[in-house]
Amino acid sequence: MLSKPSKKEILGISKITYKFQVTLPKRVREKFNFKEGDIIVFAEENGKLIITKSTEY
Repeated sequence: MLSKPSKKEILGISKITYKFQVTLPKRVREKFNFKEGDIIVFAEENGKLIITKSTEY
């Protein structure tokens, strides 16, 4: 059985600064309720970058 392709929604784009910092686009901050001081986790899954809000720190 073939799996249904996942629907990808582009929520914004951001540029990496010379200090390797990234700004989360407003739409991302609002949709996922990111606040100042939140810890984010960078993970890899099947060769793709996954960014999530940490619930452990």
